[in-house]
Amino acid sequence: GDFALSPPYTLKKAGELYSYLRSPNAKPLPRKMVYEMLIAASHAFEAQAAACGSLIHVPPPAKPGERLLVCGDTHGQLQDVLVIFEEHGLPAPGNAYLFNGDIADRGRNATEIFVLLLAFKLACPDIMHINRGNHEQRDLNERPFANGGGFAWEVRAKYPHDELLIDLFQNLFTNLPIASLVGEWALVIHGGLFREEDVTLDDIRAIDACRQPPSVLQTRDDTLLFDALWADPHDGDGIVASDNRGGVSIQFGRDLTKAFCARNGVQSIIRSHQLPKRKRGYEIQHDAMLLTIFSASNYGGVCGNRGGVLVFDDRGPAEVKEFYAPPLDEYRALCEERALLVVMPRIAHWLACARLGPARRPQRQQSRGRRAAALASWRQLLYRVSASGVPLSPRRRRSDGPHSSWDLSPSRAALRAD
Repeated sequence: GDFALSPPYTLKKAGELYSYLRSPNAKPLPRKMVYEMLIAASHAFEAQAAACGSLIHVPPPAKPGERLLVCGDTHGQLQDVLVIFEEHGLPAPGNAYLFNGDIADRGRNATEIFVLLLAFKLACPDIMHINRGNHEQRDLNERPFANGGGFAWEVRAKYPHDELLIDLFQNLFTNLPIASLVGEWALVIHGGLFREEDVTLDDIRAIDACRQPPSVLQTRDDTLLFDALWADPHDGDGIVASDNRGGVSIQFGRDLTKAFCARNGVQSIIRSHQLPKRKRGYEIQHDAMLLTIFSASNYGGVCGNRGGVLVFDDRGPAEVKEFYAPPLDEYRALCEERALLVVMPRIAHWLACARLGPARRPQRQQSRGRRAAALASWRQLLYRVSASGVPLSPRRRRSDGPHSSWDLSPSRAALRAD
């Protein structure tokens, strides 16, 4: 039957959902389950926004062996998330994840990605963090897949005639944080930095993000929200208009990155939002103070790029791990084959140990006969029995010495007579 996951949410249940999504038999998740998780997660993110604003603090790894893994755009490519969890471990205490937006649109399995991440978030809030990206907004979600959108149409295809479910997703999106601060090591933000001058962490924290991003920038707050989601870097200095994002967004130079980091006491900026130029899973710019991390491998099924995951350890940003995920149906088939390779030897061993099968029938019959004979001998020793072998009463015990024992003499005589 269909997979079902209900409250209370636990890491075990989240792990079972992960295993189900790897199965070739996986179907769209039950509507009721998606509703319950979206409502619970929206309440959690609303409370977080009320307490922290649009900027959250993500604890950096504190001890050797602990990790924080930062993932970039996944754009509905469920196979990338499944491969990341397979290679780097499921979210758990000491193995936390931060997804830096753009989970929605383009690919056709963003619903499953959101539900999987939320399952871990609801089970243990400190091991899963999610930033908002520019594709976590309604107008892009309503575009067709061919025009870079598609998420609303994905939801409609899986849950027909349910506009309320799309509204619930939008409510979740507007409550996601705009940026995350990982100690003093890095500010993690989807798009990038700002055209406004002297922006501080407090300014980011105070952004009114519980709304759809504006298409017309009328206030400083509008501009900060828009740039946080849409800005791109360029290799020079200063602010320039972006030609490839509608003429409204901007590109920021290395001087802005250096000034922002110095003003706010952070060592680097981690962002996502665009495919790295060399089709790697990452790109380093601005004198190694800016890192783009992108986690949708073979983006759109045509780009041939690797995906990347940034790994923080207790000493800071340690390395970028790259990967290349096969298409989802191929990945699920591989998971099934690997599971069979593990299970079949165990079944063969169990069959051999249990001596099952027609060829072993004589041996099983002999074994049962030996057990029955042994049982009959012990019955003769311990009980007085009738002629038919039915136990009547225990044999009396002797107590004529320092140690009492069973009176076995009649049985011994009977054994000698045999």
